[in-house]
Amino acid sequence: MSTLRTYEYARLWVPQYDAVSVAVTRPVYLIEADDGFEGFVAEKNTTLIAVLNDLGRHGWRIDTAPRRVATPSPEFQLLIDATLDEVDGLAEGGAHPGPIEPTGGVTEFDVFGMRRRR
Repeated sequence: MSTLRTYEYARLWVPQYDAVSVAVTRPVYLIEADDGFEGFVAEKNTTLIAVLNDLGRHGWRIDTAPRRVATPSPEFQLLIDATLDEVDGLAEGGAHPGPIEPTGGVTEFDVFGMRRRR
């Protein structure tokens, strides 16, 4: 008798990393899952491989071939910009007292499929 396996699926959005060194130029990632988005921050010089390894320890299997998204939806672009703004504010020593400056238009992402057994 076989057991029924169910999987949880998500997508990992990685904004702008250097393909030669595979180093992250903006240290922010978003996981898009059924229940919404979770943004998380890596250190500035973290490699993409390190991020994938870290997520793998949480039981995720991550596709190694990403899909390049050059024109995300306006809603998603607002979400990633807000996350990057928040990280920039933390990097500068805390919350900004006034309006946050734009991040400089991060518009290209590599999107990795993710799954893990429930």
